[in-house]
Amino acid sequence: MENLVITQASKNELDFIIETIIEADKSSTNIISACNILNVSEPEYRNILNSILNENIEGQEYSLSGFMVAKLNGVSIGALGSWIEGVVGVSSYILYSNILLHYLDKEKIASILQKFKITKELSFKRETGTIQFEYAYVKEEFRRKGIYTKLMIESIKKFYPANKNVCKVQGICFKANYKSLNAALKLGFEILESKISYNEELKKIFPYNEKVLLEMNKERIDKVSKL
Repeated sequence: MENLVITQASKNELDFIIETIIEADKSSTNIISACNILNVSEPEYRNILNSILNENIEGQEYSLSGFMVAKLNGVSIGALGSWIEGVVGVSSYILYSNILLHYLDKEKIASILQKFKITKELSFKRETGTIQFEYAYVKEEFRRKGIYTKLMIESIKKFYPANKNVCKVQGICFKANYKSLNAALKLGFEILESKISYNEELKKIFPYNEKVLLEMNKERIDKVSKL
């Protein structure tokens, strides 16, 4: 992997970032939870993502400039999204929700809001001032080579130490997504909290019914930023 380069995403990587978001959502299954929540097909969801990413609204998970891309010989093979929570003065959840609703049919909104309420059973509060990780993906043939770890390290360096007030890095993932979970734990994340739901309606939305909140403290951030 000597020719591996990690850079900030640009519009040249737009299609790959869309692929990253969808594959990360699937978590090694065939279920795209966003499609279930929004009552849209995969092609419709791809079109929505294309429009949102082109706007590049920072401070939330659908910001194109928030992604770092791993390239091997000029070909995109992995990506990870990140941002600093609350950096624009509004929570990422409010931004994300309002952006999505803007692109959806009005007659679907009531149903979507109801599903948002259901998914909150597995949601965690994102702490203002923390680096947030969301949507990580590495192509199958390039896994188990440390690329995800390199993406996490470079995503931390993107914000730290330039933002000295950052005291934590947080990420949320399904507990069953053990490959990503183990990579994060090896880098120095700890499981701060776990949530599980037996709601039958939630099982129709998500591929798994348990999520964990991961956190890396400032001492470890200092060490990782020097790698």
